[in-house]
Amino acid sequence: MINKKNLIVFLSIIGLVIMSCDDNKDDHDDHITDLHVKVVSSAPTLDGNGNDAVWSEADALELTLGQTAEYANGFGEVDLTLKAVRYSSNLYILAEWMDPTTTENVDKNLLTYVDGAWSKSGNEDRMFFMFDMGENGSEGANCATMCHGGMMYTETGQVDIWHWKAARTNPLSLADDKYFDNIIGDDGGRHGDAKTISAYKNNYTKDGAGVITPLYSGPITDGHYIIIPEGGTTADLTPYTDADINLTIPGYYLNANATNSGESRHDVSAIGKYSGGKWTVEFKRKLDTGNAHDVEFGQKNISVTVAVTDNSGGNHSGSAPFNIEF
Repeated sequence: MINKKNLIVFLSIIGLVIMSCDDNKDDHDDHITDLHVKVVSSAPTLDGNGNDAVWSEADALELTLGQTAEYANGFGEVDLTLKAVRYSSNLYILAEWMDPTTTENVDKNLLTYVDGAWSKSGNEDRMFFMFDMGENGSEGANCATMCHGGMMYTETGQVDIWHWKAARTNPLSLADDKYFDNIIGDDGGRHGDAKTISAYKNNYTKDGAGVITPLYSGPITDGHYIIIPEGGTTADLTPYTDADINLTIPGYYLNANATNSGESRHDVSAIGKYSGGKWTVEFKRKLDTGNAHDVEFGQKNISVTVAVTDNSGGNHSGSAPFNIEF
């Protein structure tokens, strides 16, 4: 027979065991391995700050990019935090990461006159998402398996690509909307969604001998960008003349008319800000655009891969595939 004293001791031990199990369960549940989409009652403001109250309602997915050789191509590991919320008919994603060299790179192909000729220098910081569209079998959305001898393409179906570029799309509050498929062609399996207005174009011509001449010298916005204003044309830009030979000139001119064009290529809104060595980028897209090259969100879990670059095009640090869960 258990006396009262022993019974109290026994129950105390059971209580500690239960608490210990609960603690372990909480620790396990808090280790998030997929991106959970939180339904919220108001939309975050796309401003690149990430400080809207609704973001605090969402679970944070912490990823370390470039952990293995197949996902690291140039500059090693990068810590990335993702959050996702859904409001009305739109999906919002918040991405934050420390730039590997803690430098803001927004001058791709910057034009300078050196030793009697114009030359290009510099690149840009970037981020991309690759979403499985359910046609790729076990390949899913995996940037490692889709890299074939320097070309990116799928073996069977297609994947939806959001490509945010600090120099060429961020000033317009956009990300490039593209897709990869198994039709190689001249672009190596990488295709842009349909458009009639280009968000950016080369700000130079090149003759048969490869000699570069700038097209426009300004006006330059924020010290970095030449932008055709909304409702404007190239007539609003300043043509280059030989008097501009001592200037430093942006390598691209951008077109603000792409932002509200309603075209498939430009249906991903994205605004990023750089502060204290860190990029914060907020993305927005309709759950269902109706475009055959865009993944439809909200119906099922979707495999996704992410990557970032640092002042680079091809060199990147990426993740293994994970799910975005609705």
